[in-house]
Amino acid sequence: MADIFTYEHQDRNGGQVASSDYAVVSIGTNRNALTQSVDVQYGQKIEEVTQVGSTQIYWMPGRPSGTVTIKALVGKGGFFQGWKNKKCGVIANATVRLDAGKCGFGGAGKMTFRGGIIESVNSQINTQQQTIAHGATIKIASLEA
Repeated sequence: MADIFTYEHQDRNGGQVASSDYAVVSIGTNRNALTQSVDVQYGQKIEEVTQVGSTQIYWMPGRPSGTVTIKALVGKGGFFQGWKNKKCGVIANATVRLDAGKCGFGGAGKMTFRGGIIESVNSQINTQQQTIAHGATIKIASLEA
């Protein structure tokens, strides 16, 4: 039977993309429980440099930095578990690790963030899903993958 839009799909049996079911998030030595999402942004500012009398453009890269934003459901420990009582908001390191999954996905990976400091914390109450969540945005100095 043909696709109604005449598009031919190609199935790839035995392969799977990475699943969040096998991800582990750790802040320092604490494994974060009930984590719902992790967003990582890392980059460097690039400054354009030109000179009078020339059409040449030079690029001057800045120092790299980024943010990690984590959202988790509030559990047994109450609000901001894993983020409170950090001296001056400093987080030595954080990792997101992916263990091999099932159904043919044999990959694994790890991101490590260093030089972190908590920039902000937040909380959300969602009546539709009946959840209470909290989170933190962490500024980071380096990212290793």
